Amino acid sequence: MSLLLVILIQASFYALLGMGYVLIYRATRVLNLAHGDLMVFGAFLFFQTLVITGGNLPVSVVAGLAGAAVMGVLIYFGVMRPLAGYPVAVGVLATIALGIVLRSITTFIWSGQTRYPGEYLGPLGKPFELMAGLSISSIDVGIIVAAIIAMAGFPILLQRASIGVEMRGVAENALLAAQRGINIHSINALSWAAATLMATVAGIFFALKVRLGPDIWYVGLAGFAPALIGGMDSLKGITIGALIVAAAEVLASRYIAPQVAMAAPFLVLLVALWIRPWGIFGSREELERI
Repeated sequence: MSLLLVILIQASFYALLGMGYVLIYRATRVLNLAHGDLMVFGAFLFFQTLVITGGNLPVSVVAGLAGAAVMGVLIYFGVMRPLAGYPVAVGVLATIALGIVLRSITTFIWSGQTRYPGEYLGPLGKPFELMAGLSISSIDVGIIVAAIIAMAGFPILLQRASIGVEMRGVAENALLAAQRGINIHSINALSWAAATLMATVAGIFFALKVRLGPDIWYVGLAGFAPALIGGMDSLKGITIGALIVAAAEVLASRYIAPQVAMAAPFLVLLVALWIRPWGIFGSREELERI
């Protein structure tokens, strides 16, 4: 039972990461390889506010998420929009460069020192007992709840809200959407803001649960695995992909070695590419784009 709980927590974390990849890809058809660095930068914004406010968690979370959303908009208008009309590969290369720049800026501002924001939580960070001797921390509960809200909320937003319908329209046919009067650049900027926000949510949880440092960008990169396994153009596929990756990582850590667990998401990704490279709920034509 405890093993299943650990897998659920890890799958929820990967679902939060994978959501950011899918949101960007659905909107702009760009594979954002700077996602891990955006996760780190947003988490450091949260941490800096936590230090300034003396451990005020709600204010720090709001500040971190607000900063992440603004950063996503700036990235679109400053980096991605000027590349409109160029081959998709150019956009992917731009995200690689963006990730390196963000990593350098993060290291310059906050140095390479490892931080432990969880120390500011006090009693809130301690685990509490569940049934059958199981224990879980408030951070783990937050990860699960955030994943459920994201996995249920985004599909509802895209299906029923007017802004969601516009996002779907831009993703499916940007030219037709523009001809119908939709501001495609505003919609794309909103998609980047939402994806950066999701990366920051995952980064905040990881920082509170484990640690924070510029070197954890690879954790965000691992979120690409559940996104591609589920299908880069499918929101519902993230859940299945996250469960598969989390199960592989947790089982590898418990029964093989922690070093193998770090590589588990990418090993699973390789196997998935051999079996069904376009993802469980993806389509072949999207694979060709990638």
